[in-house]
Amino acid sequence: MGKFFSKLRQVFNIFLLSALIAAVAALFIYFLTTPEQRGTTFWISVAFLGVAFVLQTLQAMGIAWRSNGGKNIPVGFSKLILGFVYFLFVIVMAVGNALYPFTTVKYLLIHVAGLAVFLVPMVLMNMAELKLSDATTRQQAEGREHLAHLAAKVGYIADDLKASDAAAQIISQVMRFSESILYSDPTPAGRKIERALEEAVEALEDAAKGKDTAEVQRACTLAERALRERNEAVLHAK
Repeated sequence: MGKFFSKLRQVFNIFLLSALIAAVAALFIYFLTTPEQRGTTFWISVAFLGVAFVLQTLQAMGIAWRSNGGKNIPVGFSKLILGFVYFLFVIVMAVGNALYPFTTVKYLLIHVAGLAVFLVPMVLMNMAELKLSDATTRQQAEGREHLAHLAAKVGYIADDLKASDAAAQIISQVMRFSESILYSDPTPAGRKIERALEEAVEALEDAAKGKDTAEVQRACTLAERALRERNEAVLHAK
């Protein structure tokens, strides 16, 4: 919940910053022109300033809202720079028109061309970001399946311990460990860390076969530690 409100504050701050830039630019353009100059090209300036504000705000909000484990930062940063450049282009053209008025058709065509130059790379970057998001979703699905497999394996170990009349405390610890695996973040950690967890589960399985209570408890504790290290690695990567 705290993470949600943190992102919400970021989104609100981005909105305020974009609104402030747009408002200052609009006032600047307004006072640069006389009432007689505030014709069609003036309102074209205002309209495209609004378009730039909306586009920049939406994409900045999207970057703040989506984390994707930090993997979308390069693409998001490029989009932010591109949006800022377009925002700057609109402001410069509006100021230029206020000082040296263009014809309506010429001014409109310049803005349409500027918007097209901005949108084409933006669409390409959105496609790249979508592809990255799909890859992340696929990784998480595979990670969830892998964790479910390990959790089931530990669950079977708990069943075997019940059948062998092991101590209730040991059975309870193993069952809790199974649930902890199942509800862990499905985002894969590094292969070395994931393999360490797998080996810890295998060691627990071997200990359970020996029916040595102290050895099972020790193996389960080590496996729980491997899971914590795995989850911490996933958290730090985000």
